[in-house]
Amino acid sequence: MFSKFGFSGTSDLFKRLGDNFGKGLFILLAATGTVLLSIGSAFAGSFDFSAGWGDVSGFWSTISYIVINPYSGLTVGAILFLVGAFGTYQDQNKQNLHMEQLKRDNLKLSDTESALNSAQEEVQETKSRLVKKQNELVTTFLKNASRQLEMDTHARLSLYFEYDEEFYILARYSANPNYSKIHRQKFPLNQGVISMAWQHNCHEELTCPCAETNPGEYKKYLKDTYQYEDDKIDSLTMSSCRYYAKAIVDADVHIGVIVFESTQTNFLDGAFKDKINQFCDGHQGQISKFVRDSLNFDKEISIKRSGIQHSVEDELLEKLGRGT
Repeated sequence: MFSKFGFSGTSDLFKRLGDNFGKGLFILLAATGTVLLSIGSAFAGSFDFSAGWGDVSGFWSTISYIVINPYSGLTVGAILFLVGAFGTYQDQNKQNLHMEQLKRDNLKLSDTESALNSAQEEVQETKSRLVKKQNELVTTFLKNASRQLEMDTHARLSLYFEYDEEFYILARYSANPNYSKIHRQKFPLNQGVISMAWQHNCHEELTCPCAETNPGEYKKYLKDTYQYEDDKIDSLTMSSCRYYAKAIVDADVHIGVIVFESTQTNFLDGAFKDKINQFCDGHQGQISKFVRDSLNFDKEISIKRSGIQHSVEDELLEKLGRGT
């Protein structure tokens, strides 16, 4: 408490007391002057200064007579009233000037806020375009991969990245337009084929029943093997029974997963799995770069989804509120 006072302290108590005293003093002077003018006027009409002066004798009696008489009250009251009125006028004038300055500052702040909002909208629009172009680039890469691997309309491939203990889909492609649609953006880190590949570098599913011929066994297998709930299985747009997933590793750090899947049980027959491995190994650097670049964009989107953001405008308003 005491550290706030003194030459090096931070307290403004005495300054505020001085300001309040200065403001109240002029009001007090004006009020006192008004009272003295009223009293002096009441007695001045019947007061004869010359007659009373003849009865005065002695120093203190003379001083008292000069000070305490209606004319002195009128004179002092007029002086006090004028001083108080002038001081009050000056205070009001300063307040008016201060208010005008505040209005100008508010206008400048409004202009600054508008400029910031416009700049933020432009930045967000540019960022959205960059994200869109990035997704188009990755989707084109997956499209070329699908053609190179000769994947049919029963198959698709998807690319995921990991952020904050969750998977987010980056891009997806299938020669079948129904399978290319993205309905979910976020997936749990500890569930499904993606999780198995994330943990063990690679995962293949070769024993899952076909959903078309054995829907009951298909649902039971997904529930027992990958802990899927019934509603999640029913909402699947593609009932894949064959999966081959590989972790995307960058500098010995897992940053994503690429998944190849199909609704046909012969999807991974023959040398197709070897072709996938050759393709992934040959394009590992390119795939890793896609994920890293997309993380730079989509990480901010994920943060915004979580409500963790602090705009430039908020920082400016915070600084103005602190007076810095």
